[in-house]
Amino acid sequence: MSVLARLGWTLWALVPVAVIVFHFGPGQDLVSRELAARRLNAAIELEQAAIEAQGLAYQAHLAAIQARRSTFLDGDIDATEDALPEALEAALAMERAAYDHAGERWAAAADAYEQVEEQLGDSDPLDFARIRWSKARARVRSGAIWDGAIDLEQIVETMSDDPDQRELARAAREELAVAHYFGARLLRLAGEPARTWRAEAIKARQHFRYLAETASESGASSEVVRGLEDNVERTIELEQMDKSDLEARPLPRESPRAMRGRRPGQGRPGVTQRPPTRPDGRGAGGAGPIGPGW
Repeated sequence: MSVLARLGWTLWALVPVAVIVFHFGPGQDLVSRELAARRLNAAIELEQAAIEAQGLAYQAHLAAIQARRSTFLDGDIDATEDALPEALEAALAMERAAYDHAGERWAAAADAYEQVEEQLGDSDPLDFARIRWSKARARVRSGAIWDGAIDLEQIVETMSDDPDQRELARAAREELAVAHYFGARLLRLAGEPARTWRAEAIKARQHFRYLAETASESGASSEVVRGLEDNVERTIELEQMDKSDLEARPLPRESPRAMRGRRPGQGRPGVTQRPPTRPDGRGAGGAGPIGPGW
């Protein structure tokens, strides 16, 4: 996978462990700082384990798709979901198990980041927002898409007006766009009404278009701008594509296989779902296509 295809990973340059620990400040006692550092290191380790598990789940997903094609398209049998060939059943079972494992790992990482968040408290608003970004990202990839989206939107809302924090707001908007895209696609695959999944697709498209426009205005490379424009086009394609064609395509590499927890429209009080209305700035690096799996 290319560097550009890994949305959000550039933000880790904003979250060095030593800096966060240092920012707990001299007023904090040594025990508190050591506890925060241990919790942060544990969260990072859990996230790395989740990334590895996600990669294995994606490979199992591709294998399951190939098994389906071999059964229904290349094979000479009339298979149904009630009587699947043994090879296909095994591939589907492996896919489910792999995604369940990856989801559990992402959920564990999110819970670990939440512990760091609790330890930080009000000591440093920026560090708190950075950890919340990491927690929200893990929530989305665990399948708790709208729980993660709520936190990401709050970061965008609170950081966009601060010139010093616009890069964090931009990274949060990237993840928010991805969350809405993942949600729209999974909702559609699950057979939800068009009004439900299309609302999420519209939000994803609005955020991706906004990111592409601000990237162009700020002098980002043509490759970065083109990647964001591609995401707009892919979201439109999601809205217009026949469901049978969508089912035949792999999910994005970092997408969960299923949703869990809160559903769209069940947000927390005080959190809006309005489209972006003001610039949040953007540097020349970072965003790109959602990634392989289209």
